[in-house]
Amino acid sequence: QKFNSGTGWPSFATGVPGEVEIEEINAVQKTLLGAELRCNTCGGHLGDVFSDGYLFVGTPAALSGKRFCIDGAALVFRSSSDKDVVVRGDDTPQKAKTMTPKWLEPPTIKASS
Repeated sequence: QKFNSGTGWPSFATGVPGEVEIEEINAVQKTLLGAELRCNTCGGHLGDVFSDGYLFVGTPAALSGKRFCIDGAALVFRSSSDKDVVVRGDDTPQKAKTMTPKWLEPPTIKASS
């Protein structure tokens, strides 16, 4: 569940089960500095998880005790109303490419020798 942490990072109360790998580090380091989150499929960096969720009273993080901060470039958004609209990270939305009918394509201009 996404929530507004006020940190400037997209923040979530939990990870996606089976999709996110949490770096194995000692409890003190994990509590004070956080732990790296990686994609369980490719091992790519997704962001960091912190054990300060309880500080965000009234949010889902207060219940989980965790704050998963995900790098914007690691996110992919899909429109619920238009399945062709996909946004990756900080990119602007783009429609899926449509094929132009051959008769609408501009003529090819050949350079003279």
